[in-house]
Amino acid sequence: MNSNINRLMKQNYNEFKKLVELGIINKKIACDAVIESKNDQYIYEFAKDIKRVNITKLEEAIIKNQNAEYIYYFAKNIKGANVEKLSEAIIQTKNVEYIFNFANRVKGVSIEKLEEAIIQIGNVEYIYKFARDVLNANINKLEDAIIQTENAEYIYIFARFIEGANVNKLSIAMSKTKNITYIYEFAMFVKDANISMLEEAIIKFHKAEYIYYFASTVKGANILKLEEAIIQTKNAEYIYKFAAYVKGVNISKLEDTIIQTGNAEYIYYFARDIMESDIIKLENAIIETQYMKYIYEFARFVKKAHIKKLEDAICKSQYAVDIYYFATYVKGANIKKLEDAVIQTGNAEFIYKFAAYVKGANIEKLKQALEHIKKNMQVPEIDSDFINLMHLLQRKNYDKILNDRQKYEQLFISDTPIKRKKLK
Repeated sequence: MNSNINRLMKQNYNEFKKLVELGIINKKIACDAVIESKNDQYIYEFAKDIKRVNITKLEEAIIKNQNAEYIYYFAKNIKGANVEKLSEAIIQTKNVEYIFNFANRVKGVSIEKLEEAIIQIGNVEYIYKFARDVLNANINKLEDAIIQTENAEYIYIFARFIEGANVNKLSIAMSKTKNITYIYEFAMFVKDANISMLEEAIIKFHKAEYIYYFASTVKGANILKLEEAIIQTKNAEYIYKFAAYVKGVNISKLEDTIIQTGNAEYIYYFARDIMESDIIKLENAIIETQYMKYIYEFARFVKKAHIKKLEDAICKSQYAVDIYYFATYVKGANIKKLEDAVIQTGNAEFIYKFAAYVKGANIEKLKQALEHIKKNMQVPEIDSDFINLMHLLQRKNYDKILNDRQKYEQLFISDTPIKRKKLK
């Protein structure tokens, strides 16, 4: 290669081309120099921009270099290019992006050969794109190729978005995958999907979340069959949701199952939210759990709850905090019984709180209880004025408070913390 040509090409290729156009540099010499450079961009631009050059020779150079990008550009943009020859060359590169582009944008190509190349390479994304974008693509053949990959995502999107796809065949393929998310989405979003087959596949995973989703959102789902499946999972959360949000279910059967789980939280939710539930049965079940937080919430928030029975369970537990909350917030609670129960716990903090905040509490009785708690235990000193003030506030007896204003103001003047004393 002439050293000046080589230097000029490297320094400013556009100026090199201009000198060729002006005839300063001989076209044949320039063509040989460009080919010798092995720079595919130069070869392609020379063929595109310089008139009456040897296209065949430049084409051979592009093919020899096996650069898929410029093989594609050459076939697409160079007048007189041998498209069939370049098609064979692009297939040899195994570059799926440019094989796809070649089929999609180059005129006069053999779609069948390029399609077969894409399938042989096995790139699932471009198999799908070929079916979606290439005119006259063989949908059945590409569909079989997608199925062979066992890729759940692309089986789903092929069925959903490719016109002419065999949805039943793809339903069968999807049901054999191990991807529960796409099995569910296939049933949810693909028109004419085989719901029964996909439902069977979902059930086999034994995952309560998806059994519930399938029943609650998929049109044509077999609710009774899915109900049996959700029961088998013994998952209290989704058994509750199944009863609450799926139409046409057997409430009694789901209720029995949620009781068997022994999950206090969802036994409580079931009683609170499911109108047809058997409150007595659920009440007995929640008591058996001995989970005081939800026994208390059951009494407070479940309509028609039997307060006495739940109260007995709370008292029996001897958990001072739950006894105190029950007395404070549950309508119809037996304050005297709960007062005796909190005293039995020996918990000075909640005996004090009971005296201070529970309406109807026997202040003297609670004061005596504090005075007899275990020797040397640190307990809050009872301030009768403070307790009286709390009870007056609860009764909204503001006039009485104002009558003794000076006495009650003194409670809030000093920054000294509540005194504590050792009981003797």
